[in-house]
Amino acid sequence: MGRLWIAALLLLAAGCSAKGDAESDLDRDFHKEVIGDVVLESYAVDMTWGYKLSGMYITADGKVWSYERTKPWYPERIKTGQLSRRDMLTKHEGATQIGTVDPVYLRDVAKMIKPAAMGPVTKAGDVGAGGGAVDVAYLYDPDARVYYEVILSGEGDRVASNSAPEAQLLLDYLHEVKGLVQP
Repeated sequence: MGRLWIAALLLLAAGCSAKGDAESDLDRDFHKEVIGDVVLESYAVDMTWGYKLSGMYITADGKVWSYERTKPWYPERIKTGQLSRRDMLTKHEGATQIGTVDPVYLRDVAKMIKPAAMGPVTKAGDVGAGGGAVDVAYLYDPDARVYYEVILSGEGDRVASNSAPEAQLLLDYLHEVKGLVQP
């Protein structure tokens, strides 16, 4: 009987902790978040016959980079939709510059990230075992040194969509850049 009571208390404590995390994410202060070094990214994870994380990202200075990792990478800070600045650098380690975009136009495009972050995101389910691709924009909190993913779309085991019109415009821009720099 005592063990059952302890198990119930532990479950209750875990539920309260999870609720607190969810509420703190909802209460984020979007006003202090800014555009960081990484603005937009399109990446895919494939774990069908091993591990492969690959993608393309655009930095605030207008450089377009490509990367591929076959050694599993796990962020130090494991919290869905968040990457520390250090984790972002590690994720993109060994990237190769594959092009550039107009940095002035990119800054104008980036102004749509905060409104896109307010858009409702629909997800089909949790991450499965095979893999999938995700298109994201990032907001950066300089005080916490954390990047927040703003989901634009996802496919495969990561099916998701953002209903904000700004998210669709960001996605269109990301796909346009992707089409220009990849053969």
